[in-house]
Amino acid sequence: MMFVENSQDNKDICMQYCGSCPSFNKEGGKLLFCSRGNIAKNIERKGCKCGMCPVAIQHKLDGGYYCIHGNLDTLID
Repeated sequence: MMFVENSQDNKDICMQYCGSCPSFNKEGGKLLFCSRGNIAKNIERKGCKCGMCPVAIQHKLDGGYYCIHGNLDTLID
């Protein structure tokens, strides 16, 4: 697992996946939750595409629903 940089390249890649997410309506252009953390909003789970995202694959991230939980791999105890 590696840290996900909050870069424009990663945002562009994420937009291809997060932009058509069945659970999250991309309000205000928010995305790249695996880097930036979750949002303070109730989101109904209708499916998650994070596991198919090249950013998540490249950084060997586990899990999904980063819009709800953030990236649990980067949490510090």
